[in-house]
Amino acid sequence: MNPSKLKSSWEALVAHKSFILACHVQPDGDCLGAALALARTLRSLGKDATVISQDPVPDHYRFLPESDTIVHTSDRRYFEVGVVVDCDQPSRTGTAAELINSAKITARIDHHLTKENFGDIQIYEPNISSTSELIVELFDAVGIEIDQATATMLMTGIVFDTGGFRYSNATSRTFEIASRFAAMGVSPSEIVRSVFESRPLRAAKLLGRALSSMQETQDGKIVWAELSNRDYIDLDADDSCTEGIVNTVAAIKGPRVVMLLREIEPGIVRASLRSRDGFDVNKVAAAFGGGGHAAASGCTIEDTLQQARNKLISEVRRWMES
Repeated sequence: MNPSKLKSSWEALVAHKSFILACHVQPDGDCLGAALALARTLRSLGKDATVISQDPVPDHYRFLPESDTIVHTSDRRYFEVGVVVDCDQPSRTGTAAELINSAKITARIDHHLTKENFGDIQIYEPNISSTSELIVELFDAVGIEIDQATATMLMTGIVFDTGGFRYSNATSRTFEIASRFAAMGVSPSEIVRSVFESRPLRAAKLLGRALSSMQETQDGKIVWAELSNRDYIDLDADDSCTEGIVNTVAAIKGPRVVMLLREIEPGIVRASLRSRDGFDVNKVAAAFGGGGHAAASGCTIEDTLQQARNKLISEVRRWMES
């Protein structure tokens, strides 16, 4: 987005007084960092801003400043502005969707590739590493000074969505921002440790079960791992414990598409998709109402684990052969 468009979008946003900022279900580092940074900045301008997440903040993100201000429910209705953060529509926010839809004005701040056109105000750029980096560009365009706490929030989002600066979405601009924040006293190494290397034992055991379940198609082009609802129950784990597992599965040599299927409850399967060699898994996810990026997407399928797997493999095959 060009600076003038960012500025006009920001002016339209801050013309209002009360905001509800909704995270997507199972919020990750980018979603949490971006939402908290936006809320903190709005409050510094005298606005009433609340961050809501259907799901709890994962333990390894509790280090984020003001993470304890995130609410999970609210009896309040009719905020002036309802904002979806790091997603493309209210349905991605789970139970928070009602609050977004009851707002006078809606807004979307996001970087995911999608055909959705949600939001009276849209701050959207798919060609950027993360929603957190997009917010940096927004604040720079309108002359808002980023303090250390806000920088920590935004650095966390950038670190998560770039895989600790390992993915190709980390551009020279991304590193420029990270360098700037590091000069302010924000430690990328400490954030990397908190985000990627501070998991509970049950998460490590869940990873073990996923890795032991790995299979591949006969031609080796598709590899998948699965977690059943029984795995969650046995290990007293929830879906936040699976963050990063798909990237471990995707680290193997050979396949064009890697999938992690998680049966979060009987009849509901969440799938995370990763690809290489230019294959677009966003198209696969979109067939099931999901989305994301060309190389990393996700969706939810209401079916058995086996049927969900078969449907996904069939859809991947269809796009490979088209």
